[in-house]
Amino acid sequence: MPNTCSRQIEVVISTFSSPTDRVPAGRQAPAGWDSHAHVIGNVRAFPFSPGRGYTPEPAPLESYLAMLDDRGLARGVLVQPSVYGFDHRCLLDALDRANGRLCGIAVPDPESTFGDLEVLHQHGVRGVRCNLINPGGLSLGAVAGWRDVLRTLGWHVQLHVPIADCAPCVDVLEALDVPIVIDHMGRPAPGQVDPSAPGPKTLIEFVRDARCFVKLSAPYRLSEEGQPWRDVEPLARALAAANPRRCLWGSDWPHTDVSSSVRVDDLTAALQQWCPDPDTRAIVTTQAAQQLFAGTTSP
Repeated sequence: MPNTCSRQIEVVISTFSSPTDRVPAGRQAPAGWDSHAHVIGNVRAFPFSPGRGYTPEPAPLESYLAMLDDRGLARGVLVQPSVYGFDHRCLLDALDRANGRLCGIAVPDPESTFGDLEVLHQHGVRGVRCNLINPGGLSLGAVAGWRDVLRTLGWHVQLHVPIADCAPCVDVLEALDVPIVIDHMGRPAPGQVDPSAPGPKTLIEFVRDARCFVKLSAPYRLSEEGQPWRDVEPLARALAAANPRRCLWGSDWPHTDVSSSVRVDDLTAALQQWCPDPDTRAIVTTQAAQQLFAGTTSP
């Protein structure tokens, strides 16, 4: 008889093979993760930063949890959106109301103390994001100053940087001795996603050598072709083949700051093409995230 973990992974594989199906009543709750999403609250309660680079539509917690339920996903990771700057009230409100189902990635004020970060930890935050693409993000220097705090709390550093900057950023952050996560396949510019090109090739090597995790997410931010983003598929496949235990799947819900409509079902269908092997897909959607957010990072 299969053990509980096997039954959970079975459900995840089934769900990602048929993304619009709900988990049948009486089946074991799935273990799958959505490792990258955002919640956007009511602007009166949670005002945007004046220095933001875009203005998103509301995307409430309830809608996000319904999306997870519809796809049989057990857990999610909410990333602090750049539109809120260092104000985490919306993020912490969502984490508190999710009753432990969600983890958070914060963008703390650079002057934050150990106590400030410990408060975030108590709400479910498990990492910090260094965003060098959108305005108002953390610098590498600010993150490096929290080395001891990050190690004590078991947090990781998430990098949203152009792929040309991935290598120097990883070189700097490796001295912190904490896990490093690269957003959105390194954000190569549309038309520059060839796995053999210098930036993507280096990122693939980093993943193969377990120097970082990478999120197989947001192909619409990298593609010249549009859905189903076939031009991004070789890069996604190469990353997953290099080391699936260092790859994470994320919906990037609610797909902020993009001009075209994006459906999560299309993203899960793309994942099937990137990871056609069910065992590999189970690692990417479940085991790698559990490894990271449990604080263990062995290759």
